[in-house]
Amino acid sequence: MAINEILFRELPFRPDHNQVFYIENGYDTDANDFIRSRYFDLKSMFAHIGMDFYYLPYLLREHDIEAKVRYYAPYLSPKLLVKEVQSNAFVPYISDSDTKLNLKPSFIFEGTQEGYSGDARFLQVKLSDIDFTRSDALDGLMCQIMQSREAYYLEMMRNEARHYESAVCYDMRQMDESDSCEMSMPSPSAAPSLDIERIEEERSARRKPKTSKSSTGMLGRILRRFGLEEDNSLVESDDYQAPEKTEEELAEEQSLIETAKVLRELRMTVQRLRLEGVSLMAIHEFIDKQEPLSRMVITPDYRIFLPDYNDMEIEMGALPKAIYFLYLRYPEGIIYKHMQDYYNELLNIYKQLRPNTDEARLNITITKVVNPLGNALNENIARIRKAFVEKFDEHLANNYIITGERGSQYSIPLDRDLIIWEE
Repeated sequence: MAINEILFRELPFRPDHNQVFYIENGYDTDANDFIRSRYFDLKSMFAHIGMDFYYLPYLLREHDIEAKVRYYAPYLSPKLLVKEVQSNAFVPYISDSDTKLNLKPSFIFEGTQEGYSGDARFLQVKLSDIDFTRSDALDGLMCQIMQSREAYYLEMMRNEARHYESAVCYDMRQMDESDSCEMSMPSPSAAPSLDIERIEEERSARRKPKTSKSSTGMLGRILRRFGLEEDNSLVESDDYQAPEKTEEELAEEQSLIETAKVLRELRMTVQRLRLEGVSLMAIHEFIDKQEPLSRMVITPDYRIFLPDYNDMEIEMGALPKAIYFLYLRYPEGIIYKHMQDYYNELLNIYKQLRPNTDEARLNITITKVVNPLGNALNENIARIRKAFVEKFDEHLANNYIITGERGSQYSIPLDRDLIIWEE
């Protein structure tokens, strides 16, 4: 059976070999009517052989797609969410102009990435030979796809066999040449003999890990942590006990745990809401590439709203919000190790957000935040990031969150002309 293939150039998603797509150039009434009437049968039959069928006009009708689209494009109005993706959405990416021009209604599948440039190659089964009026039309279609897959895999196996055979022949030629050279080379009369067994014993001994008593103790753990070899002369005492951790050390450990928890929760949210693959490509069919950034409105009671993202509210605790407001005041950013210089300003902001809190507690909290040796600032920056990225995708959220590297300058990229402080 002849194998038909289509090469796509700069496809905006990475295909999976088990995906099946219907494509066409134009609109074929018979083919589309057939797919629409047998859509669930097609989904079921492809699923039975481990494949996922995608009909682009139905792609945005999946049960969770609205939440995902809203997450990726929070600026879209509800009426835009019902827009249908066209079945010719793949056509602009076909690399060959003749193939693009003469494309007939087809199913494409077994997509494989070609290099790193976004090029992808698919197998193709044309629907021109399918009589959609026949009761067994679906069976005939599935049969063609299965035969095409089998022919493709057989060809891959033949190519691998030929490659393996060539590699073996090359190795045999190299061995023959090597043997010929060795036979023609004179052996030196005074060459020292090698004690192979002794060399192997020494090599094995070097590879064998040290099992001294101290290697499992506190000293051993410390040395290994810093990449140092343990001196055999240093032996940990049997009655050695690790010093108890201070309250500051325990608080720091708890802060690190909290930061990890925040990031883990955020990762789970993003995995649930993120558009990937063909779904992401599909919504770009009707999303403006010049995506708007929303204004930010901060109300007199210190609530944060994004009016151009369907009046979305960004919610976070008092402390991360105080830190966020501080950074909003400094478009140029704040150097991490200089946070102590902003102690009073941050404290005053925090007091306005927590007016009924004991001042001593407020001071302790802010002291921890501005301590460059602690983790409190990182923990709260993670909470700020979570507040935005839970609402919409990172490609937009990165304009609103505090970004930077520890030890350097942190800032919020958002244009300050977009920020409105209501009095």
